[in-house]
Amino acid sequence: MSLLLWTLAIALVTAMTTALCGAYLVVKKEALVSEGLSHAVLPGILLGFLWFQDRNSPFLILLAAGAGLLMVALVHLIKRTRLVDGDASLGIVFSALFSGGVILASQNLRNVHFHADSIIDGNLATAVLDRLQWGEVDLGPQAFWVMLLTLALVLTFIMMFYKELKLMVFDETLARSLGFRPGLVHMVWLGLVAITTVSAFQVAGSILVVALMIAPPAAAYLLTKDLFRMLVVSALIAIVSSVIGVYAGYHLDIEPTGPIALAAGLCFLSVALLAPGQGILSRRRTRQRQQAFVFNQLLLVQLVRGAQGTKAGSGYSPETLYRQVAWSRRQFEAALERCLEQKWILDQGTGYQISEQGERYLEKDLF
Repeated sequence: MSLLLWTLAIALVTAMTTALCGAYLVVKKEALVSEGLSHAVLPGILLGFLWFQDRNSPFLILLAAGAGLLMVALVHLIKRTRLVDGDASLGIVFSALFSGGVILASQNLRNVHFHADSIIDGNLATAVLDRLQWGEVDLGPQAFWVMLLTLALVLTFIMMFYKELKLMVFDETLARSLGFRPGLVHMVWLGLVAITTVSAFQVAGSILVVALMIAPPAAAYLLTKDLFRMLVVSALIAIVSSVIGVYAGYHLDIEPTGPIALAAGLCFLSVALLAPGQGILSRRRTRQRQQAFVFNQLLLVQLVRGAQGTKAGSGYSPETLYRQVAWSRRQFEAALERCLEQKWILDQGTGYQISEQGERYLEKDLF
């Protein structure tokens, strides 16, 4: 395959893996954990490289995952003191670990692969040059196979423990009462998140890892509350973001990491605006319909109450009715126009009166 297609393949498996990991965190309202893990694993990666002098060593992933779990343990330990809340404890721990990692990279690894720019931005465009050889056979970029193995690990865990994950997401108390150990499964899942973060770290960098772990699952959460569908939609949005970002980076001749993160953010923005039921525009239309219903009801009630004090056939004049309801002119005129269109109110020439159709509508909704 061409370098562009290999870059796209790496981006796709990375995006799907991170999106699947982030879906559980978003539902559990722990999305910031992905931000913390993407920074906290850095010291583990760097220490592993300093000890083994091999950036392809599997021990780097193990040490980095251990650093991620250490961050989680420290966060929970600080939370249990009740001195600060969860977000504050997370910010304290991961910023300290990440700062230590950046200092370590700046002082001891200036002439090797680990430097501040690659930590933040990743090296997705150049990852295709690091090839995996089997004898004399070129199997493709090593990053692709590492992320594919990580994706298989995440999918295997989801398939084996899907019922447990679903139960713990929606009712952790019930899970505990049925004999499950939600705390243990949660820690194992965070370990998978840490492994995913480490595997994607050199390829995607901290920015893209966080973007793909939060934006696609957050968009999927607005579209569905079913956990299985959310996992599928998260992966699909991550795929779309990767395809758009890789080709945008190719045509703009820039690193694709930024365009992928931007595409993921734009996908979330589109869903946030247009999602049925949960989207901003949908909620606005719902509020407008509810407001229109309330104003219609109040206007009809006012006409019924006022009918007893007016002569038969005279009704309310527009100005009198406007003073009675005490709304803004725009609200009054909009409600009056709607009621006239529906023939709930009749214009008698001398004033407005509620019609029999309006009385039936009012009685149906009020009683």
